[in-house]
Amino acid sequence: MDLIQRFLNQFPGDQPRLFFSPGRVNLIGEHIDYNGGFVFPAAIHLGTYGAVRKRKDALIRLYSYNFMEQGLISTDLHQLHYDDNQGWANYAIGIIHELMQRGAKIACGFDLLIWGNLPPQSGLSSSASLEVLVAYICNTLYDLGLSRQEMALLGQHVENHFMGMHCGIMDQLAISSGMKDHGLLMNTDTLEVVPARAQFEGYTWLIMNTNYKRKTTESKYNERVKECKEALQKLALKKRVVHLCEYTISDLDWIHQELTDPILWKRVRHVVTEQARTILAKTMMEEHDVMGFAKLLDQSHQSLKEDYEVTGIYLDKLVGAAKASGACGARVTGAGFGGCAIALVRNDQIKSIQQDISRIYQQKTGLMPSFYVVHFVDGVRELTGDDQR
Repeated sequence: MDLIQRFLNQFPGDQPRLFFSPGRVNLIGEHIDYNGGFVFPAAIHLGTYGAVRKRKDALIRLYSYNFMEQGLISTDLHQLHYDDNQGWANYAIGIIHELMQRGAKIACGFDLLIWGNLPPQSGLSSSASLEVLVAYICNTLYDLGLSRQEMALLGQHVENHFMGMHCGIMDQLAISSGMKDHGLLMNTDTLEVVPARAQFEGYTWLIMNTNYKRKTTESKYNERVKECKEALQKLALKKRVVHLCEYTISDLDWIHQELTDPILWKRVRHVVTEQARTILAKTMMEEHDVMGFAKLLDQSHQSLKEDYEVTGIYLDKLVGAAKASGACGARVTGAGFGGCAIALVRNDQIKSIQQDISRIYQQKTGLMPSFYVVHFVDGVRELTGDDQR
């Protein structure tokens, strides 16, 4: 898509500036970013593009080619608030609102046209991609001096308090700090990020979309956050920690005795074991242990299915189809309850595996999956010269 020309059609005038914010895939470490754990995401080449031009007045005008039915959304720097009728634009408005609340010097508005190639509700963080994009655009246009970490935290704050989704920091931090060809081993407690080569020679990361339209992700996600907080409160009476992920595998025996609620026990068991798997995954990557890493993927999915209960029939059937078709390992990626899974696949099997997965999955669910062979890219940035497309 020629986004610049589309922008000029929508907003006649001077040439806009063009920006890109990637999506993210989490290789392993699911549902532990809000528990102070390690996660292992990577920024992907699919994402959100924005063409923007500053105005001389206080007007903010927003248009998305992904939600054309909502038309042009206009607001004012002095009238920024959440409104259901604003739909997707609430994410952008929330960022500007929070910046203004924090005293950012934003003296004029802008026109912004958005287009993204991330499938919505897929677990590839289209909302975080948009939040970080708008934060980066504002930081650039108004010379706010924000670090990438600060922009990520801003996006998380808006997601939590403006949009009401109690997410952790992983999505926004991966999108803001992504590195070409690398995953990021990320400590969500300290926000320390350690780049790690995330490619196995001869193998490809295949993202598989269930194409099941999730209905309860937000409420169930917030429910899991609440359950983890409740478990932490109970366990901290015996062994005080700040985050659930500070408990280790060796703590599980007494934790099992302490937690009489079987649901809370299962949630904690997932968090603790997933933390251990994520730390081990970096070692497997460094040692080029493909089968070792693949085994961790399978274990992660099993834990998310049985202990955390966030997969659902469509993801389970899709991951099962991938394994039956020859994938080395596969797991849900993202919040779950539909959305996407990720598989590690030999390069010479990419086409045949997609065909086999499609056949098996359609037979079992009546739906056809979509596939994305992804590569890992740098974080949010302005596009100039040859980068523009």
